[in-house]
Amino acid sequence: MANQYFQKPENALKRAKELSYIGNKKSALQVLHDVLTAKKSRTYVPVLQDIMLKYLDLCIELQLHRHAKDGLHQYRNITQQQAPQSLEIVIKHLIEAAENKTNQAAASSKKYKAILEIADLDNEQTPESIMLSTMTEEGDAERTEREILVPWLKFSWETYRSVLDILKTNSKLEKIYHETSVKAFDFCKRFERKTELRRLCDTLRQHLANLQRAAQQAPGTQSSKFRGWEGWTQEGVELHLTTRFAQLEAASKLELWTEAFRTVEDIHAVMKISTKPPKPKLLAKYF
Repeated sequence: MANQYFQKPENALKRAKELSYIGNKKSALQVLHDVLTAKKSRTYVPVLQDIMLKYLDLCIELQLHRHAKDGLHQYRNITQQQAPQSLEIVIKHLIEAAENKTNQAAASSKKYKAILEIADLDNEQTPESIMLSTMTEEGDAERTEREILVPWLKFSWETYRSVLDILKTNSKLEKIYHETSVKAFDFCKRFERKTELRRLCDTLRQHLANLQRAAQQAPGTQSSKFRGWEGWTQEGVELHLTTRFAQLEAASKLELWTEAFRTVEDIHAVMKISTKPPKPKLLAKYF
């Protein structure tokens, strides 16, 4: 249906807005997705940012985190070299919108009883939880949390993971990567998500290991997936340290002592990357 709008992305955006206005949001989303994946969209033009922002707004309204992730990957491929500042705007927009929706849902409850019973947001419906739900009666507060808050928690969690995955080798947006990591730590602390914090720590640890291996390879022999990474800088090392300090604080807050110990090992590994010692102010925060 969207092929007729490929000649001018502006027409696709206009059509998507019309479809959204009459309530046909899934069709509007498909129109915009077709534009983002079209061969003619591989060259960045400013209207693509408007298209991507509208695309993400629809993903948020429909709670389609997989579609949001796919759209971010497509937009990253378009903008990583040509317009990284546009990718930054889009990512910040998505994170802010997801967090706002989560905060609005959380405002309806203060105890978070229902979400604490969910051990893993990636696998909310386990056989045990389904059986338990048939044997117990939920109060209005618990039902509200499960039906309203939990989906937004999952959306925010997936948003953080998607952004980290997209920016893991992007030197130009390295600060956004680390800011997102800290936001994810805060999310885990606020909602007492121990499983998610462990998974987040493992993800960041894997990203760091991949960068260390890439740094050891000869120039020009690195995999294409490291195309956006420009090597270690002193600022980059200090950003990694700051993130690990936040990680250590989150693990301690949730009493995940094994994870805290592993984080200390991560901190020492990062310190070894640079021959120049970190700033005293930064180290003072650690010690």
